[in-house]
Amino acid sequence: MNRAPRPHRTTAPDGTVLPHGTTLPRPAARRRPRPRRLPRAAAVLTGLALLAPAAAGTARADVGTISFSNDRTAWDRDEPALSPAEVGKSDFGVRFSTPLDGQVFAQPLVIGPTVVVATETNHVYGIAAGTGKITWHRQMGPAWASAAIGCSDPGPNVGTTSTPVYDPATGTVYLTSKVDDGPDDKHPHYYVHAVDAQTGAERSGWPVTVQGDPVNAPGKPFNAYRSLQRPGLLLLDGRLYFGFGSLCGIGDYIGTLAGLDTRTRKLTLFSTVAGSDTQRASIWMAGSGLVSDGPGRFFLTTANGQGAGASPAAGPGDRPPGGLGESVIRFAVDEDGGFAPVDFFSPSNNATLDKRDTDLGSGGPVALPSTFGTPAHPRLLVQVGKDGRIFLLDRDDLGGMGQGPGGTDKVVGLTGPHGGVWGHPAVWGGDGGYVYTVENFGKLRALRYSVDAAGTPKLSSAGTSAEDFLKMSGSPVVTSDGTRSGSALVWVIWSGTGQYGEGGELRAYDPVPVDGVLRLRRSFPLGTVSKFSVPATDKGRIYVGTKDHHLVALGRPGSFA
Repeated sequence: MNRAPRPHRTTAPDGTVLPHGTTLPRPAARRRPRPRRLPRAAAVLTGLALLAPAAAGTARADVGTISFSNDRTAWDRDEPALSPAEVGKSDFGVRFSTPLDGQVFAQPLVIGPTVVVATETNHVYGIAAGTGKITWHRQMGPAWASAAIGCSDPGPNVGTTSTPVYDPATGTVYLTSKVDDGPDDKHPHYYVHAVDAQTGAERSGWPVTVQGDPVNAPGKPFNAYRSLQRPGLLLLDGRLYFGFGSLCGIGDYIGTLAGLDTRTRKLTLFSTVAGSDTQRASIWMAGSGLVSDGPGRFFLTTANGQGAGASPAAGPGDRPPGGLGESVIRFAVDEDGGFAPVDFFSPSNNATLDKRDTDLGSGGPVALPSTFGTPAHPRLLVQVGKDGRIFLLDRDDLGGMGQGPGGTDKVVGLTGPHGGVWGHPAVWGGDGGYVYTVENFGKLRALRYSVDAAGTPKLSSAGTSAEDFLKMSGSPVVTSDGTRSGSALVWVIWSGTGQYGEGGELRAYDPVPVDGVLRLRRSFPLGTVSKFSVPATDKGRIYVGTKDHHLVALGRPGSFA
């Protein structure tokens, strides 16, 4: 599909979105220093929304967070209209492709009748789920140009990169944005916004600026210039949690975890390496979401550290050190909203991972459903990173570093190494249980769950796609009708044949390998796709945000009636 033409600038200086085709004078090459301020943003409504008051009550969230739920299994269990038989019909295909302003890296959210999409130019849209018509549109302030740091990733502009999250109790969508509103382009700001899902109006008292010192690194303030907020947001017990990594690994940076109370707007920051602002250990997880398996606890994974103490030395999991690079970390939240690491796992060769940049944190963790557990290990977690080892961990006893026999890894199970993963696995709970990974320059791989003779859970490679997946393909998603055999499909956004996502496709595979091969059912062209992109599925519809500035919706005509 072709990129829709866009004017040089789509907003007036006060933030108002102007009609398509309107142009303003090109700004001077040298900008004057600007005083620090919050971004101006005005909700602009189109069509009938211009005449309508703010939506009363709240809307049901069909897809209110990345990968469907806080466990991040990416398993949508209520999609009979996306069965293999339905998808195989000749009229299953693209129903609309709505042009947007900016590249889309965040997964769309589906909230009642509205699809919420955010872009790298800080434009946020409410789009009618059945027709593709834009019902509201908001601009969150000028996007920051990544050329200011010499990085073209995720794109020429950095605005909203991570997947927002929806709070059904208040009808609010929370999202982050990087805004070029400092005195110069070396001093942007990160903000957390709270907008009405059905009108786009910003809630009173928002946005909140991400600023200050981490509680474990006083005197080392958060550096928005060197930071990228990539992982999907987690909403847990009325608080938001979100992580920061780097832009292209340039310069000195540090992984930062933020916690924000949505009621008091109190912000707390935590550094992945205590006392440091240079020792890396990013939280990026290729855009995967932070994981929670219940109240008061959540998990994340960090990337490679740098320098002495950045990644853990040998030690038990229940005594996390100050340096937590190359680690899966469980955090506990206290009654006042404070949070701290209480358990961790780090591979015994983490120093080698650091040195080779084969970081564990290229992948996001996934909490497996209870049907995958045993009495000895009822709550399991899967983690895989760049080196392709698939770790099966106990969420209540992650394993520390070097605590296995002879200083090896204390894990429930280990599979591989296979191809490295940039993203997170998906889960299918039918047919005995499967986990799927998409390998960078590798295959879509199916791992069968079972229990060995000693009663220990394990994952075994059961088959792969015949087709290769190139650099930057997305994380898989599973749809099904409950656990009914024959109802499921595995969906993946294939990154295309071009270097930057050109020729991307949405692909659907059968979930159970036959003779070691996962059958490709169908593929659908998407245009130019974003790296590590994840589709949203809802009521027989599939929504994909693209790098060439579109929201694409697929399904059968009846699902869009």
